[in-house]
Amino acid sequence: MKKTIILATLVIATCVCILFACKKNQPSPASNEAMASKNPSLRINAVTCNFVDLTGTLTTQTLSASNVYRLNGIVIVPSGQTLTIPAGTVIQGVQSSTNPAWLVIEKGGKLIATGTAGSPIVFTSNQPAGSRNPGDWGGIAFAGNAPTNVTSLSIPLKTPATSYNLVGGGSTPADNSGKLQYVQILFAGKANSTDPLAQSGLILNSVGTGTAIDHIQVSNSLNDGIATYGGTVKQTFMVSYNAGRTDFPISFGYEGIMQTLAAMRLNNSAVPPSNAYGFEISNNARTTSTATPLTQPIISNATVLGPNHCSGTTVSSNYIAAVHFRLNGAAKFYNSVFDAWNTSATQAGLLMDDAGSIAQTASNNLEFSYNSFSNSGATPYSIGSLSWTGSGGCSTSLPVWITGAGTSTCKEAGNQFSVTTLGYDGSFCNDFCSSGFTSNFVLGTTTLSAPNFTWDTGSAFNHVTYRGAFGSTDFTQSWTNWCAQNTAYCL
Repeated sequence: MKKTIILATLVIATCVCILFACKKNQPSPASNEAMASKNPSLRINAVTCNFVDLTGTLTTQTLSASNVYRLNGIVIVPSGQTLTIPAGTVIQGVQSSTNPAWLVIEKGGKLIATGTAGSPIVFTSNQPAGSRNPGDWGGIAFAGNAPTNVTSLSIPLKTPATSYNLVGGGSTPADNSGKLQYVQILFAGKANSTDPLAQSGLILNSVGTGTAIDHIQVSNSLNDGIATYGGTVKQTFMVSYNAGRTDFPISFGYEGIMQTLAAMRLNNSAVPPSNAYGFEISNNARTTSTATPLTQPIISNATVLGPNHCSGTTVSSNYIAAVHFRLNGAAKFYNSVFDAWNTSATQAGLLMDDAGSIAQTASNNLEFSYNSFSNSGATPYSIGSLSWTGSGGCSTSLPVWITGAGTSTCKEAGNQFSVTTLGYDGSFCNDFCSSGFTSNFVLGTTTLSAPNFTWDTGSAFNHVTYRGAFGSTDFTQSWTNWCAQNTAYCL
């Protein structure tokens, strides 16, 4: 029988904006109802603890929201089989340091996971409230038949003995791996592998446009948030919150479109295990390559908040840039907002420290227009120690290209380098675990410039009236969880 339960009240003052510092006590029914009356959007439906284990290779089946499912090790949906998960279902990855849980959808397999705004599907740790940690389990990994720029893209989720490789790639741009909609992926990002490609809460390997991916929240991933390697799949309304490393790594010939993306890092005391970025874009993440298809996503309306967005204090030097182009990577970035990447001389809003990527500007394979930098220093862009002209960049210098000066046909337009009033609501910096918290991630009075969609000649994007991911309504309300550490999923 379903009962209503919501997030617990924190009493530890140091839990401001740090999800994994929340109190371990379970909420009482009285406190649940008190919080619900203040904050109905944060209700979740809890079921009795009817645990059902999922292991090994699955056959076609439909789960039930009346159960709580546990992933043990690598659980596979193979070719020809379909796993259907209804709205409101909770799936827990069993914590393991040697055999982390994964849900893997192989080539030809399908996952139909369709939550709703009021009843999202939750993938989380099997640890009790207050004891969950980033990397308790692996995550969700898709392998499709859409094109990539290597013969076969193999990602080792588990090595060396009894290994498992996620193999994607093919010749079907419209390949269909199913649906992933209104889904939370929490405390994931663990792989029994040293390959960085295997260390994301959500991995999309060669996934095609026939697959629906939207309204996804990846929170507290041990390493990366949402990784896209090859393929063509469209992604919209995607949130990476407090990722341990990079929010959106993109590589291996991904050519899809992405709109309304939020990368939020409010844990200013975190120390990433290696260099961390909002977006890291390469043509081949393992080596320098000119292979085609070129990695060239079209991205509009992203917001990347630096880790000092709320505090303004110095953070780990491993935080490098909001957007990083490397290893011949390219993309077309429009109407996006990059805030608070200015706490050290090595930080930049935009970093292009690769000659191959710089050269992509001359052919318009790499475009960066109608974007806004806030609290990112007087010069929020850098090419490191490289020579712009020596690398074959558009026009005479990076400043000339990005500001739209001169007469070159490859110059950019509409970029804004000094936003005096960003205008994001104060709830961005609230204690997300407080009893009365209600997200209000909206844009108020702002000096952000207007967006521009003249480049979208095929009308593939929603022509919203604002730059960045946030406008007058909060697209994250009701289907996200900002204090998942304290949530009890069954009774």
